[in-house]
Amino acid sequence: MAGRNIRTKFGSGEGNMGSILAMALVALGAGVSDSPAEAAISPQERAGLVQNYRIPSGPLPSALNSFAELNGLQILYDSAVTSRLRTIGLEGDFSVHDGLDRLLRGTGLSWSISARGDTVSILLAQNDRGTMNDAASGATALPTIDVGAETKNQQGAQTGPRGPGDRHTGYNAGSASATLKMDTPLLKTPLSVQVVTRQTMDDRQEISVKDALITNVSGIQLTPSWFDTMLKIRGFSNTASTYKNGLIEYRMRALDTTNLQSIDVMKGPSAMLYGRVEPGGLVDLVVKRPLDTPYYSLQQQVGSYGLTRTTLDATGPLTADKTVLYRFNGEFYYTDSYRNFVTDRNVFLAPTITLHPIEQFRMNIDFEYQRRDFVDDYALYPAVGGAPANIPASRYLQEPFLNTNAPDRLDKKRIAYDWTYDFSKDWSLTNRLAYTNAGNGLADTFGGVFNPVTGVLTRSANFFPGYTDKNFTTNLDLKGKFVTGPLQHSTLVGFDYFNTFTPLYTSYFNILPSTNIYAPIYWTQMNRYQNPSFNQIGQKWTGVYGQDMISFLDDSVHVLLGGRYDWAETSANTSRTSAYAAQASYTTYYNKAFSPRVGVAYQPLPWVTVYGNFSRSFGLNSTDVQGRPIAPQRAEQWEGGVKAELLDKRLTMSLVYFDLVKSNVAARDPNNSANTMLIGKARSQGIEFDLNGRIDDNWSVIANYTHDDVRTLVGESVDPASQLTKQRLVAGYKLPASPRNYGNLWVKYDADGAFAGFSLGGGISVVESSLGDNANSFVLPGYTLLDGMIAYTTKIEGYNVTAQLNVKNLTDVAYYPTSDSRTTIQTGTPRTFLGSLRVEF
Repeated sequence: MAGRNIRTKFGSGEGNMGSILAMALVALGAGVSDSPAEAAISPQERAGLVQNYRIPSGPLPSALNSFAELNGLQILYDSAVTSRLRTIGLEGDFSVHDGLDRLLRGTGLSWSISARGDTVSILLAQNDRGTMNDAASGATALPTIDVGAETKNQQGAQTGPRGPGDRHTGYNAGSASATLKMDTPLLKTPLSVQVVTRQTMDDRQEISVKDALITNVSGIQLTPSWFDTMLKIRGFSNTASTYKNGLIEYRMRALDTTNLQSIDVMKGPSAMLYGRVEPGGLVDLVVKRPLDTPYYSLQQQVGSYGLTRTTLDATGPLTADKTVLYRFNGEFYYTDSYRNFVTDRNVFLAPTITLHPIEQFRMNIDFEYQRRDFVDDYALYPAVGGAPANIPASRYLQEPFLNTNAPDRLDKKRIAYDWTYDFSKDWSLTNRLAYTNAGNGLADTFGGVFNPVTGVLTRSANFFPGYTDKNFTTNLDLKGKFVTGPLQHSTLVGFDYFNTFTPLYTSYFNILPSTNIYAPIYWTQMNRYQNPSFNQIGQKWTGVYGQDMISFLDDSVHVLLGGRYDWAETSANTSRTSAYAAQASYTTYYNKAFSPRVGVAYQPLPWVTVYGNFSRSFGLNSTDVQGRPIAPQRAEQWEGGVKAELLDKRLTMSLVYFDLVKSNVAARDPNNSANTMLIGKARSQGIEFDLNGRIDDNWSVIANYTHDDVRTLVGESVDPASQLTKQRLVAGYKLPASPRNYGNLWVKYDADGAFAGFSLGGGISVVESSLGDNANSFVLPGYTLLDGMIAYTTKIEGYNVTAQLNVKNLTDVAYYPTSDSRTTIQTGTPRTFLGSLRVEF
């Protein structure tokens, strides 16, 4: 229930407030439910429940209204007084008591709490002396107002307490503090950051991280890879490395949204904070956190091609004093595919424990287990006559005998923790650590020479019976705020360390029989163990960094200064003829670099920001076919734009210009799948537009548009005789599968009144044509996709029940979103249906 403003009268005359400058009454509904457990919670206990807040600093009335919405409160205050007051905001986990303390800090207002039956009244006041106290001496309390026991969410359904794991987060996020490592609202940050919220993932029924990002954030496109989560951000691949709660998930595949609360995307080079990061942008997965209010959700999804997915989310306190909390997220998923022979099976278990023994200390401990078995779907679609070959999307041109008998496998075990200790209200220390052991098995088929006259395609395959990535990463951050004269500082200094090692393993390179793409013949037997190669690889990164956000001129100008120094080690074997030779030739190479970042943000009005920044990054490429590390990549970016919070902060908008230049860009050698080529220098230059949030209580929107020109700046000269077959990277040529213009729009309507509980959504994605290979010899046609959603939420016997149906690619358009050579074109998914039934209590 939203807060509402009132004018009050105190003393003997109209407008005479006596010794009281401001007063507000908050009536908190006790959340009465049919559940005996909920009915047993006293008003005092309910007011002490901890929730996660992202309320930016700014005008006090807007902050109080946001606080009211999150807690189901009705806030009454003298708008004549509060309209000229500002708050430092609320970022993190707080109880109602602590949240009000922080919101009112420095305003000269205080509060007191009293209980009457099933309601809680909170009094905000200030005495003559200007001192804060719970009793609010000299204040006159307004009458207690009874509020209904339940509040409405955006769906119109009745719900209980909301928290950091709640689904109903809306489409708009005010901050991304975990990713940015600073307690600053996005509006004041001179960087481009987009957030995919939990409700976005649920409304669009996005199962994979890739799907959650591809239409909901500007500047993101698919790229072909056996890493199914590899994306291009601002024209450059992220090389399958994402982050989770600020720690790298190196080479992790099959990333799932089951236990995610949001997905943060920091655009441009982020090396200043994270070191080894691709310059296009960083993806950080933010995990759901335990709640101290019991919550349970069971969802069953069924869809096209035999898809079935069951997920469970359970959370609550483990001790009576709520100092130990738990959360468990689990998933079982199975599906076939529109492509022949392709299957996918995933089991994912993710328990989390939170320890909060004292107010100043909070620790989260995360466990994950994932087992995924899937037949590789790295499609081979040759180009014929300047366009993709005219063959069915269901056709499988890899070798099914190899891939179905040796399916790709991921067996992942992860343990991580993060803790924060608050020395004071302004200074804190945070430590994060994660260890991942990921066993992998791979079988991948690659296309070679294709004869467009005969339709014959030569093929080869790499087979990895099994290898294990062992990743360890940790960091330590000290954050603080202080004032020097007119300058307000928000400072961070930190250290991080990353170590990954893949022990000696054997891979095999197989020459496969040729096949005709129009009438393929699949073999019934083959020797998977040919041309063995022995390998072991490792990396170590150590970095120190610091940044300071300096605010001044009445908190309207914000200057960000930061820098990082990295020491990097890359190790690999240069001989692969035997296990002994591999170990004997294991060699380590060393690199180091400084990565600065500067930015300025100016707020001419409280709801709009103009900003600009410059950043530089440093990262390591992989090794070449001889096991020698390729020259490290470097990048520089200039960025500028405008951000705004519209319609009382319900809607956020950003318009960004960027100019990003990257050197030593890695690309796969089409003539040797195990080798990597380098582009001397490539440039991505364009604009991005994002709009997210609620227009009003009924309408919500996600809209984005990207104009991006991605091409080679420094490469090889044109060689007409061999350019097509060698697929060399030529100066002036566009990088493959890089459309210049693309955009997405999603609109949702939540009904009220007699139709409360019904939701309708629809989306459109438009992508311009692009060039399909390094030689720019053929075109990937542009396409338009339509999506739809209908849902109904109601309450049955005290349970919240949601039935939902989503349709993707409604018009069943055939499209080819990605390519990196004439024989590697990834086809898009045809029309699919996905139904869901969710029960929450």
